[in-house]
Amino acid sequence: MSEDRETEGTEQTLNKPWSLYTDGASSAEGAGACLILTDPDGTDMPYALSLEFKSSNNEAEYEALFAGLRLAAKVGAKNVMAHVDSLLVANQVNREYEARETNMIKYLEQVKQAMALFDSCKVEHIPRSKNKKANAGRGFVPKDLPRASVKMP
Repeated sequence: MSEDRETEGTEQTLNKPWSLYTDGASSAEGAGACLILTDPDGTDMPYALSLEFKSSNNEAEYEALFAGLRLAAKVGAKNVMAHVDSLLVANQVNREYEARETNMIKYLEQVKQAMALFDSCKVEHIPRSKNKKANAGRGFVPKDLPRASVKMP
């Protein structure tokens, strides 16, 4: 019976909202992204990406969001609220802006496919000043965070 309660508790945790905070940036020194996935109990899972290709800030922002959604799916989250500080990315995902450039269309398609993996997934724009969790890695990325490299999309 206790095993059933454990399974039920795990399912309830996965169904509760998870929070995702993302930030991507590009400069002459390179491009990267930080993301923090927070489970319903408040445990943060920080992650950093090094982009091994030349990218714009918007591409880095999309890479951060896409990686965060993949991580959320991998850990079994069912309900995700993503917080992004890129107004362009948030508005394209929420269909308030149209993606016109080929690269932005491809990123938008990838993110939409990833969002479809969840029972509920929303993307909300937050001002950079309120995205302190993910912005902590801006400048760039603390060496003790788990890292991954992303090759050309």
